[in-house]
Parts: sequence; C-alpha cells; structure tokens
Amino acid sequence: MKKYLIGTLTGIVAGLINTLFLLFANDITVSVYISTFITWVVIGLLISMINLKLSGLLKGIIVSVLVSLPSLIYTFTSTIAGSIWTLIMTVLFGALIGFIYDKLINIK
Repeated sequence: MKKYLIGTLTGIVAGLINTLFLLFANDITVSVYISTFITWVVIGLLISMINLKLSGLLKGIIVSVLVSLPSLIYTFTSTIAGSIWTLIMTVLFGALIGFIYDKLINIK
C-alpha cells in the first residue's frame, strides 16, 4: 500500500506543477488542465505498479512516454511547438517521478 500511495502522491505533485506551467500557454481549455492533471496521477500510480528491472529514472521515462503518446500525437496535429514542449515535459516529469519514487520506496 505504501508504494501505491507514494506513486499517487508523486503523480499529484507532477500534475500540479505541469498544470501550473500550462497557465503560460494561450487558448487552453479547462478540460486540458484536468486531463493533464489526471494523466500525471495515473502515470505516478502506474510507475508504482509496474515491476520493470530498470532504474526508477528509466522506468519513469518509459511509462510516462507510453501513457502520453496519444496526447503527443494529438498535440502534434495542432502544433509542432506544443508537441515538442509536451514531449520534453513528459520525459522530465516521468524521470523525476521515477527517481523520487525509487528513492522514497527504498527508505526503511
């Protein structure tokens, strides 16, 4: 149970931070903010559930890119700059969640 709670909390923090970054973008609807937040919570939970024999950093990147792939494709069809920004944030926050989760779960 501890690992799921840590995964969810790290996802919530990443979702809040990423949603705050979206405040600087133009023409974003409320549904995008909600979708972004929920996506990061799910990514955090999945990172805590998946048992890959990789470092937390790599596991976070792989899970976050796979989960965010549909959004990346949709964003690419409307704006290339937005899709590049989304990919960068996905890799950075995925790595961060995986790294922090790995460190917190190993604290005894």
